[in-house]
Amino acid sequence: MTDKAMNRRHFLQSTTAGIGLAACVAKSVQAVTISSARKSDCRYWLHGLGGDDLPATAAAMKESGFHRIVANGAAAIEAVNGAGMEAWMCGGGFPLIRKEDSLRSVDIFGQPQDWFGSGSPCAKEVREASLENYRKMVEQPGIKGILVDGVRFSSPASGLLSFLTDFSVHAEELARELGMDFDLMKRDVTRLYEFLKSPELVSRAKSIPGAAPAYWLEELGRLPGLSEWLRFRRICSTQHFRALAEIIHGAGLKMGVYIFTPSLAPLVGQSYADLTEFVDVFAPMIYRNYPDHPGPACLNWELAAVPDALAVAGEEGEIAVMEAVLSLAGFADLMDSPTVAEVQKALPPAAVARETSRARALIGEDRELAPIIYIDDPLMAETAAGVRAAGADGVNFFVYKEQWKEMTAPALG
Repeated sequence: MTDKAMNRRHFLQSTTAGIGLAACVAKSVQAVTISSARKSDCRYWLHGLGGDDLPATAAAMKESGFHRIVANGAAAIEAVNGAGMEAWMCGGGFPLIRKEDSLRSVDIFGQPQDWFGSGSPCAKEVREASLENYRKMVEQPGIKGILVDGVRFSSPASGLLSFLTDFSVHAEELARELGMDFDLMKRDVTRLYEFLKSPELVSRAKSIPGAAPAYWLEELGRLPGLSEWLRFRRICSTQHFRALAEIIHGAGLKMGVYIFTPSLAPLVGQSYADLTEFVDVFAPMIYRNYPDHPGPACLNWELAAVPDALAVAGEEGEIAVMEAVLSLAGFADLMDSPTVAEVQKALPPAAVARETSRARALIGEDRELAPIIYIDDPLMAETAAGVRAAGADGVNFFVYKEQWKEMTAPALG
């Protein structure tokens, strides 16, 4: 088959998949009430276990209605099991094993970038260190499964130039091995950056909310390297997830993933479709009101990140740019005339339900879905109810606080 024919076939396959996903998401947006799951049908998780008396705290959690606790450490695991709950552990992604620029991700200008304590996801030494961490973790007795966190590339919340990575020598080498066009990726991601910094941004942003799907096909066609870059991220992340699955399942444990929400996951190289082949539990990180900056994976910080980085706050085009970002994420109807500061503070609980519904549509009914939401939510009852109604099997809370009982009571009560 000629290169021309292969490229045409790849385009048709990608286009068909994209249209199918768009239809799936559109359907799921309307299906926020697809399930009438009762509170008693829901499995409740809490990330973390603390306090001076771990067994007493675990017993109180069990009595409150919790089923699974993510609790690293032998003492915490023993306390969770002793209370009659399941103990899970959590592992990281791509640790920056040494503070050396040679192991960091690199932006479009060739500068090393720090993000979330991670090294380059493409560096073989970093990837092997990650695998070794999990080989040790599965030896911990008393656990039912492991949640994998941080297997991704950088997101907008870590900074615009940190997001527009990885163009390191490690990434270039891996791209060549995969038969992908590294130079094309770098060229078009640079063009994206230039557009974001251009005066044209505001005028173009105004057209985004009403744009038809064909418009986006045409726009992506102008930057084929951007699609290649996103596909490269996806392939690299899926490779590592799969390698971790072999370790975790090989030890007889279940594998869960703390994954970005459906509206954000493609940006960081995470694919729900890929992961359904081997992941047991999906735990999308749907934090609508996380208070601390930069808040990677948090809807409020991620969606406000690019407008904030472009310094549009207080400018004439602020609302247009913010509305464009929300529209691209599928939240065009959730906020009226949103400012950057308003989005940074919180998104409505409906955003959490919508992302849960999208996740369910993407993974089907066979995989367990337990979104993780922020524990200190003043609208906890509404947020948790939306998660359950959108088809989730469980609700996970991040992260343990001394007031955990009072904070989660509106969801469990």
